[in-house]
Amino acid sequence: MTVTFGDLIDGAQAHMEIADLHVRHEVDATVSAGVFNAARSLTAMLARCARDFARSDEIARPIREASHLLARWEPNHAASSHPIPTHLSAAATAWGAAGDVLATHFSADGTGTRSDWTTVITSQQVRDRLVRDVAGHALALSAILDRTALAHAADVRFASGLLRSPVLIAASTLDGSAALREVPLNRPAIVQPVPHQPETPDELRAGITADTDALRTLCHLDTGSEPSPREWQRTALAASVSTHIGTRLLTELTRRAYELNPDRKHGLGKALQRATNGIDGMHAMWKGVRQAWEGHLPSKTANGSTRQQHLDQVVVRLGRLLYADPLWTPARRNAMSMKTPEVIAPTTRDMVPALRSVLRVFDALTVIAEQDRHGVTRAMRTERLPEDLVQAYGWLTSSRVRASWALGEALFHAADPGQRPELWQEVDLLEMRRDPATYSRQTLREREGTRQWLEWLSTRDAVAESHLNLSISPAMAPATTSARSSSIGRDTSRTPHNRPG
Repeated sequence: MTVTFGDLIDGAQAHMEIADLHVRHEVDATVSAGVFNAARSLTAMLARCARDFARSDEIARPIREASHLLARWEPNHAASSHPIPTHLSAAATAWGAAGDVLATHFSADGTGTRSDWTTVITSQQVRDRLVRDVAGHALALSAILDRTALAHAADVRFASGLLRSPVLIAASTLDGSAALREVPLNRPAIVQPVPHQPETPDELRAGITADTDALRTLCHLDTGSEPSPREWQRTALAASVSTHIGTRLLTELTRRAYELNPDRKHGLGKALQRATNGIDGMHAMWKGVRQAWEGHLPSKTANGSTRQQHLDQVVVRLGRLLYADPLWTPARRNAMSMKTPEVIAPTTRDMVPALRSVLRVFDALTVIAEQDRHGVTRAMRTERLPEDLVQAYGWLTSSRVRASWALGEALFHAADPGQRPELWQEVDLLEMRRDPATYSRQTLREREGTRQWLEWLSTRDAVAESHLNLSISPAMAPATTSARSSSIGRDTSRTPHNRPG
């Protein structure tokens, strides 16, 4: 499992709390010197995160000055085994590792990006959360310094005062986005073998999540060479199969939604219809790209690149959500019957794993399409490639965010109230990671209103039982309903003759 920023900060917080418990007893001068040395390391790591990632010199400055003051104390090796300096040192290590996790998403000089998580890290809400966490640990450290035997020393007194300066006290009350906690170490997951035993829908969804995250990571890695035309061709084939399965899966879920609630105004059914249109449109575009490649490359055995292995895993797991054979593969001999709608989703809540899977696949393929379009455009200058390829990729990368929004809406209609907070974090993170270039002018204007509508859906009290009418009455709708009706409510299907602005 990939370590996240939140995992490391939780560890740092635990060490601070243990150090605080021990400091309630008498801390003699010898141990105090060890505390100051560990505190110097911790403040250096806090200042680094505030400066380099929160981009807040105002917060970093007093912490950095406190670190310089504490550095004047010689380390006392006799105190190194005492619990207080031990746990403060561990907290410093955790904060250093947390900063390293964030750094993996940027170039070495900090100016370039190496993943789509940089749009999350650099958002103001996430920076506010980082500043809050830094300030909270600085205040906790100040309280520990004040209870040491040498707290009266000028350097320690001044350092403690800097760590509880008004700017840090104010920063510790900021809200910010919890998305910061989800930022992972930037490295693609290792490709796992195709499971040879049946998996539950949630296990299949977890595998799809890992593979699509790996695919997004691979899109930003600097391998030193451009993917080959054959890689682009095989990607188009895998994407065409995935979106075909996704369309059929959503069609079955839509049918099931109306079986459970025949009301044609049913919120879940309507959202599923819009999502199905969007995924079907993406399938048509990937199919067009695949057909544009046909006949232009000689037959050759697949090289099994890392990208292709992850794409194959996505196809297999998505297919196993749809087809009756629990060990389905895309081999021709396994082209067998689909599960019936009631088997896929006995109740509305059982739709959630499939909807989360399709959403992840849709967003990952959107990122891949943009990268491949740029690659094919560059390759056209030096290689003889079909002229209609660039046009095919152009249609493929046209704005389709409304399909993603419709999938999010369907998720919140289908999920139980207890599931919705976790689902909101997932949906919001995907939205934050999305490249602004993927929006048309119209969808960019609708983005904030749609986000507010989805957040409201995620917090509503109505239970999504199968026998309930989940449509939203005008009296229940929030102030953002008009924004929702103008964006999510619009048909998401696109054709080359109806390209968005």
